[in-house]
Amino acid sequence: MRRVAGRSHGQGKGSDEVCGAGIISLLADQGVSRWLDGAEWQEPNPRRLARLVDDGLITGLALGPDPLTRSLARRARAAWPSGPGRPARPVRPVAEAGQVAEALLAAEGRRACDVLLPVHERTGGRDGHVALEVGPVADTATALRLARAVDRPNALVALPAGPEGLAAAADCLAEGIGVDLGPVLSPAHYGRAAAAWLDGLRRAHRAGRDLSAVRAVVSVPLAPVDAAFDERLRLSPSEAARMMRGEAALASARLVFHRHEQVLAGPDWRELAALGARPHRVRWTDTTDRAPGPPGTRYVDGLVVRGAITTLGPATLEAVAERGNPRGDAVTGRGRAAARILDSLEILGAPYAPTTRELATRAARARAARWNALLMAVSAAPSY
Repeated sequence: MRRVAGRSHGQGKGSDEVCGAGIISLLADQGVSRWLDGAEWQEPNPRRLARLVDDGLITGLALGPDPLTRSLARRARAAWPSGPGRPARPVRPVAEAGQVAEALLAAEGRRACDVLLPVHERTGGRDGHVALEVGPVADTATALRLARAVDRPNALVALPAGPEGLAAAADCLAEGIGVDLGPVLSPAHYGRAAAAWLDGLRRAHRAGRDLSAVRAVVSVPLAPVDAAFDERLRLSPSEAARMMRGEAALASARLVFHRHEQVLAGPDWRELAALGARPHRVRWTDTTDRAPGPPGTRYVDGLVVRGAITTLGPATLEAVAERGNPRGDAVTGRGRAAARILDSLEILGAPYAPTTRELATRAARARAARWNALLMAVSAAPSY
C-alpha cells in the first residue's frame, strides 16, 4: 500500500490518502509518464511532492498560479480577519505585484525542480520536469526571465499555444530553454506548435547549442473538450446526440497524437534527430472526469501510449491507483475511428473547428483570470 499525498481539501477523506500503486506501475511499464497537476493542490508542498516521487507515483509536475493564490489568500484572511474594526488591507501597485508573483513562482519552481532532479538525471533528461506557467504576459522576455530565475536543467516554461506564445516558445528553444506548449486543441493546432518547435531547434543548432538537452512538451486537454462538445450536443433532442456525449475528447486527442507521429516520421524531424535532438512529448492534461460520481479513469485508460505523459490531479491519481484499467496502447492505429467520431459529431450539431476555436478563447480567458487572481492575492498579502 502506498500513500498518495497532496490531495486538495474538500475532496473527501483528507489531505493524505492511502491506496495501492500497482496500477501506476502498470502505466510506467507501458511507457507512460505521470505528472502531478499542481493546479489541484491546495497549496505548494515540496514534501508531499517528494513522497509521491519517492514512491514512484509521479515523474513530473505542472505548476501555475493557482496554489500560490490559495496560499496567499489564506495568509491574508489570517492577517485581516473580517468583522468590525478590522485593519485596512494594503494596496500595492500592479507592477510590484507582478514582480512578486513571478519571484514566488520561480522560488516554488526551484524547490520542485530540486525534488524531481534525481528523476531527470536517472532518465537522462527525458523525465523529471517541472513546467512553470509563464504569465500574465506570455512573451519572450517574460519566459526567458522566469527560466533564468529558476535556473534548473529540468525546468520548462509553459506557454500558451497562440501566436505570441508560439513565437516565444521558438525563441526559448533557440536559447536552449525547454518549453511546454498548450493547450493544443486539434491536429491543425498541433501542427503550428510542432512548426514552432522545429524552428526553435534549428535556431538552437545554428547557435551551436546541444540539441539533446533542449526538451519540449505539447499539452493536450481532455475534460474541457468533452464539456464544450457536449454543450452543443445537448441542444439536439436526438438519441444519437445523447449517445455521443463524452466521445469528443478521446477522439480529438488520438488524432492529435496521429499528427504527432506524422511529424516525427517526417524529413524535418529526421534531420534534427541526426543532429542529436530529442523528440518532444505529448502531455494529456485536464484528465479529471467531470461526470457525476467518484473520479473516473477513462481519460487515463483511454490514452495509454508509449512516450506520452498523463497529468493527474491528486483525486484522479488516487482513482487510477485504486481502479484504473490500462490495457496497453489505446491510441496507435485509431486515427480513422477517431475521425469518424468527429464526423458524426459534426452531423449532430457539434462541428469540430468552431468548437475548438471557442475552446481556445475560453482557455485564454481562464489563463488571464488565473493570473489576475494571483496578482490580487499578492496585493492583499501581509508579507512575501
